[in-house]
Amino acid sequence: MIRSIAFRELKSLYATPVAWVLLAASQLLLAWLMFAQLDVYLRIQPELTAAGSGLGIIDLVIIPTLNTSALMLLVIIPLLGARSFSGEMQSGRINLLLSSPVSALQLVLGKWLGLILASAPLTLLMILMALVLESGSSLDAGQLFSSALGLLLTTSMAAALTVWLSSITRQAMIAASLAYGVLFLLWLLDSHSTGGSPVNLALSPHLQPFFRGLLETSHLVYFMSVTGLALGFAIHRLWRLGGGQ
Repeated sequence: MIRSIAFRELKSLYATPVAWVLLAASQLLLAWLMFAQLDVYLRIQPELTAAGSGLGIIDLVIIPTLNTSALMLLVIIPLLGARSFSGEMQSGRINLLLSSPVSALQLVLGKWLGLILASAPLTLLMILMALVLESGSSLDAGQLFSSALGLLLTTSMAAALTVWLSSITRQAMIAASLAYGVLFLLWLLDSHSTGGSPVNLALSPHLQPFFRGLLETSHLVYFMSVTGLALGFAIHRLWRLGGGQ
């Protein structure tokens, strides 16, 4: 049932040109930025070599582009998923869904998975472009895998937060605004903190190690905890909308 809901959500998202336009524009921008950074790197490479700098194509091209793709995911996902439950509540279909034999858990996980699948092309494009550059760099398969995992975890977390916030309001624009507020607060926390617990809540310090090929338990726990909490809140919200039965 979860799979059916996910594919129904995916189909509904791509039934309108909005998702296609968003992904196409994001992919074009991402490709342009990557090749622009590559052009700059090729022009300064002789200077870096002469200075004995350890910076290479990974540091100056691939990792900055990965950061850009993560930011694009934070922009696209709330736009795609703001109507996950807001649209159902506004149209009145939520009553039909809650009265069906489908549980709140299945509904939330289905919507969440569908949103992840809808935004997957952007992550795939980034990984494919990194593979093209891999032949001329020291990027290994492990680093590529960890980078893909980092983007997937970011997508999962952003999708979970969007689905939850979509479940608490009938207005899709309000849901998208709330999602942007939470996601960019997590992203910007790192630049406004000097140490201690605020950094632990920031998204970027937990994401960057993945781009450098590091898999650490604390960073995995961060993404899984935020994602799990958001999904739990969404399930509880639907449970309450269904009368708490």
